[in-house]
Formats: sequence, C-alpha cells, structure tokens
Amino acid sequence: MTDPRVAVGIINYGDYRHLPACLDSVKRQTLPPQRIILVDNQSQADEVGRISRAYPEVRILSMQDNLGYSGGANRIIREARRDEDIFLLNPDVVLDQRHLEELVQAMRSNSGAGAAGGKLLLGDSDVAGRPNDDAPRRLDTTGHLIFRTRRIIDRGHGESDVGQYDRPEEIFSICGAAVLYRRSMLEDVRIDGECFDEDFFAYKEDVDICWRAQLFGWTALYHPAATAYHLRGWKRGDDRRRVPWLRKYHSFKNHVLMMIKNELPALLRRDLLPIFWLGTCAMAYVTLAEPALWKAALDLTRYWPKARRKRHIIMARRRASADRMGRWFV
Repeated sequence: MTDPRVAVGIINYGDYRHLPACLDSVKRQTLPPQRIILVDNQSQADEVGRISRAYPEVRILSMQDNLGYSGGANRIIREARRDEDIFLLNPDVVLDQRHLEELVQAMRSNSGAGAAGGKLLLGDSDVAGRPNDDAPRRLDTTGHLIFRTRRIIDRGHGESDVGQYDRPEEIFSICGAAVLYRRSMLEDVRIDGECFDEDFFAYKEDVDICWRAQLFGWTALYHPAATAYHLRGWKRGDDRRRVPWLRKYHSFKNHVLMMIKNELPALLRRDLLPIFWLGTCAMAYVTLAEPALWKAALDLTRYWPKARRKRHIIMARRRASADRMGRWFV
C-alpha cells in the first residue's frame, strides 16, 4: 500500500488574526502533508510578508482579486500534484493533532468515499482556539443534513457534545471548513475544468460538490475521531440581521443553482409540496423583511443558461439511482 499524499489548502480572505493558529495546527499533524498551499484573496502585502517569514514552508498564492471559496479551491487543486488528495481548510479552524491522519485512514478504508470530514466543535474566537477546559463542548457541524424541503443545515450545530454523533457513518455532504477530498473524485466531478462551480463564488459550494459526487456514485464519510475547533463568526440562531448581505445573497442564489443542476425529476415530484412550501415562505420573507435580496432572484437569469448546461452534463454522467439519492432527503 502506497503512502498517502495530501496537500493542505487554505483559502483566506482577510482573516490574518486566526491564520497563525490554523497553520500551527497543520504543522503539528501526526501525518504531515506533502505541501501547504495558502490562497490569499485580495492579499495584503504586509500581512503576507509576516506569514511568509513565520511559515517559510507554506506556498502563498497572493491574489489581487477575491476568487471566493470556489475559485480559491480550484486554484489549490490545480497547484497540487495530480497524485495528491486535497484537504481544504478555513483559516479559522484549529485542528487536533491526529485530524488529518484519522481522515486519511477513514478514506483509505472505503474506496468509494470521495470526501471525509470530522467532528467540528465551536471554538473561542477571542483566544483563537478551543474554549476553556471547564466550558461545555458545543458542536459546530458533523456534516450536512438535507430535508425534503431542500433546506440544508449543519447537523448538531449548537448542541452540547455528549457523544450523540460519535459513530462513523455516511453523510450527505461535508462542511467545507475542514474536508478531505479524494483526488480521483475531484477529477470525476470536474465540469468545464472546474471541480468547484465558480458561479457559486462562496457558500453552499461544499454541498453542491458533494451532491454531484453522490449523483456520480461517490459517498461522503463522517469520521468523529477527527476533531477540530471552528471559530465561526456567524452561527445558526444568531440574529439574521447580523449576517453579511453578501453571504445571504450568495446563499440564496446558490441554493437555486444547486437544485437546477442536481435535482432528480422523480424526487422533485415526490417532494414538490414541501419544496414549494419552503420556496413560498422564503420569497414572502424576502419581500417583507429583506427586499434587497430580490437582486439574487433577478440575477439568476444570468446564471440559468450555464446551470442548465451543467445539469445536462451531470445527468448524462449520473450513476446513482433516484432511490439511492432519495434516502438523503429527510
């Protein structure tokens, strides 16, 4: 059995505060990666210089523009060697020492797994890491759940970690904050040279790539022995008015694009009423509370033709049955 080869890729956009703790946790891994690649969007020269001096082993790609998560991830995939799996990481994630080794072992034990993720806990952004030892451990994500309405949530988010998600299992998709992707899966799902859909820019691109991978016959693994702390700035349950407008814009737009590309007719017919109900509620909310988000709905006309063409490619290459896919929509 050959030794695993993994490239760690970090996509940063102005988060120089948490980045050192993230990089330190990567350097402490019991399974060292072959390379560490940092895509620094709208790079700040003084900050990059400081990081470069402190971490000379990191290959820093300074971007004048903001490529978003999708563009940054694709750049990392192109930069890594073709025999390397890709571990994508947010700069506000601090890994436990065995995180990467645990994910690699889990993926090697399941040849059909295209993605693997661990148990992410909510960290303390004030100390750039785990909370105090006497503080209760609260979950950030144990993978994504998708409902018949097509609403998507981070499973377990905000719950106390009392062992309820300590069983390794398949999951619909993995949060992009810390996820290991098999290189052969990434090559399999590539469309028009893109593994991640750059029309998404950011938000829900992690769900989209896992949905496409599921359609192509791959699975996603949740492996709780791989733990990390996520210093997420916005949490589900927070006042929605605090959520940045661009996040809401892209989330709204990308949810529709994701369904255009990946939805199966048989499952759409089965779940038409709950999907219609959620869509109606969403549009009523936008109209009454956040009318500025109508821009996202109107802008969909620009993305629709490309999304339809990508759908045609995906459906032509689909290997999973409607029954197999239908089990995920709870």
